[in-house]
Amino acid sequence: MISAAAIVLAAWLIAQPNPGWRLISLLLTLSAVAGSVGLSAQLGGWTWARHFAFPFFFMLTAVPWTGFAEDPLVQGLQRFVAGCTVTLLNFAGYPAVQRGGLIEIATGVLGVDEACSGMRSLQASLMASLFLGEFHRLRLGPRAILVAIGFAAAITTNIARTSFLSFSAARGGSASVSEWHDPAGYTMLTACIVIIALAAELLRRRGPSPKLTDARECPMPNPVRFGWLPGCWFLVVVLATEAWYYRPIANVTTTWTLTPPDGAKVEPLPKATLQELGCDRSLSAHWRDASNREWTVFFLEWFPHRSRAALLAQVHRPENCLPSAGLVEVGSRRKVNVNVADFALSFDAMHFRAPGGEDAFVFYCPWEIVPGKGGRNATFSNDLRSTSLRRVWHRERVLGQQVAEFIVRRAASCEEAESALRVQLASLVSPSIAPAPH
Repeated sequence: MISAAAIVLAAWLIAQPNPGWRLISLLLTLSAVAGSVGLSAQLGGWTWARHFAFPFFFMLTAVPWTGFAEDPLVQGLQRFVAGCTVTLLNFAGYPAVQRGGLIEIATGVLGVDEACSGMRSLQASLMASLFLGEFHRLRLGPRAILVAIGFAAAITTNIARTSFLSFSAARGGSASVSEWHDPAGYTMLTACIVIIALAAELLRRRGPSPKLTDARECPMPNPVRFGWLPGCWFLVVVLATEAWYYRPIANVTTTWTLTPPDGAKVEPLPKATLQELGCDRSLSAHWRDASNREWTVFFLEWFPHRSRAALLAQVHRPENCLPSAGLVEVGSRRKVNVNVADFALSFDAMHFRAPGGEDAFVFYCPWEIVPGKGGRNATFSNDLRSTSLRRVWHRERVLGQQVAEFIVRRAASCEEAESALRVQLASLVSPSIAPAPH
């Protein structure tokens, strides 16, 4: 309990400007679990602690997985589900080609998003498998088998879902996907849970459950004191955190914005994408320059907000998102510094190649808006963890964010794309006033 209390103080302080840092969420949940187990042991001895351990630790299934574990799994599942769907489409007589996590058919291109990849179903199947294993009091071996069955059911039902949507698009056009997307998802998720429930019932009947023991222990002394101490400590943690971050914030902060050139084709981002990004303002535009180079720009902005994660602008990076569209990163990354409209912007320059051999040069600029101080770059060369801790030290809890991503095609080299970027930015970037923090 003392260790949990110490973790809460540090983790709660760090979580204020970084609520999206998954490691901190895990530490806070672990502290709640440890404190709950310790309090139950204090009230009823280790018999109570063992009895209530599972529901306490079950809370960990609701914590998002860390990025280094989730990102490779999501991308791998997207490609696997897309590959299985393409195989089924071709077998049924509908020509289809896989491009990373995309499925190209005669009526258009379909994307296997995070929900369709099976990641969310995997988390749901894990929760259901662990819960039913405890509910039926299965032994350790059958519980492991139930978890494996749940994972297999999640992947299989997502392949069925994606295949159904792809068949619908191949026969009725891409518009049918939006019509059947949610009903197909709910149906397959229900089917996955039913499969796990039937497997749990079968495992329960095949093997005896551990016998319940009626062992009792006397409570440890001073249970009332240990009930009051955590509550008082949490109050101290909250008050100390508020005192550390308190500072008057200026309402006017100068930043920059992007305006597409005349003749550019502006296309709004899909509603599902905007919901996932959670941004307050977005811009997506396409155009060709005088040298027939193709340009695509994405500009996203998150207004300064206290409860907003400070890493939103760096989550959906090109190296994480473009491979899902079949592009492969080639060459080495570098930094491109551009001075425009009295701002020193630093772009992460990356080189991608499509399956057909077409080169795409990507320039990515994440920018943080610090109310009252202006703004600053946050490039891939920065250590995200040290940057997050630096925000705590400088008491920067309220931050705004924006990101500009340029994709240049039909450029002969990286150097040509970089020179063209400098020319384009001179007419696209202009100063603006960031909204007041709230």
